[in-house]
Amino acid sequence: MNSELEKFLVDRSKIPIPSGDVTWVKLLAKELALGVHRGLWIPEILVGCSYNEIKELRSGDQHNLQPFVEERWSGKSKYQLLELLKGHNYLAEAHGGYEIAPAAFDLLEETELYNIFISYRRLDSSALALLVLARLKEHSLVPFVDMALEAGGNWHADLEERINACDYFIILLGKKTLTSDMTVKEIKWALQYERTIIPVWHSGFDLKGEEWLELDQEVKDAIQQTNAIIVQDESASGYNSAIVELLNRFGVTP
Repeated sequence: MNSELEKFLVDRSKIPIPSGDVTWVKLLAKELALGVHRGLWIPEILVGCSYNEIKELRSGDQHNLQPFVEERWSGKSKYQLLELLKGHNYLAEAHGGYEIAPAAFDLLEETELYNIFISYRRLDSSALALLVLARLKEHSLVPFVDMALEAGGNWHADLEERINACDYFIILLGKKTLTSDMTVKEIKWALQYERTIIPVWHSGFDLKGEEWLELDQEVKDAIQQTNAIIVQDESASGYNSAIVELLNRFGVTP
């Protein structure tokens, strides 16, 4: 694997792959077009077939596309990738194989319209939630923040439905956030529906405290430090750095 491809993979790995079929196919198409734009592969895709199944995905005489797909999109079958790319008109049949279609290159001019849910505990993170909301909106990313819901009636059902419908679940974690049963329940819903979870640690939050010994291991795994964006310094610059890192997860460079 050459250094340019390695750099590209590191860059793209900062952007989580969403769970919704339409959203992840759009992201894949954009990445295929971006690879062409950066000279990593050519637009023509050759497909090797065996017993009517996709056996190989490669690019002409170049050798970057196949390792990119294997590394970045290993959770999807190549047959599924190709069929959905064709179905959404991001690939066109050409020269005995496929060609990345203009619709994929058009995506390079777009900001992704992700479905984002922000979870937080009001006593810990209200100010940060509003700041994150404002900064994401600046870049045409419009998340849902649960302050918009009214308590009572179907409140819990509404929250669960919105989490089920989201692609990304951002959880803002202050020192006492996980003492909220509702916040923990929201994390569990995100896990249940296999949503991409982005933890943001702030105000000195740390999972090592004894108060979290009884916390479910699956919740701990979802919000651990290796997955988290951490506010290193409780200052305007510290919070700005964390939000820039959050924007980078969505492919935005402020």
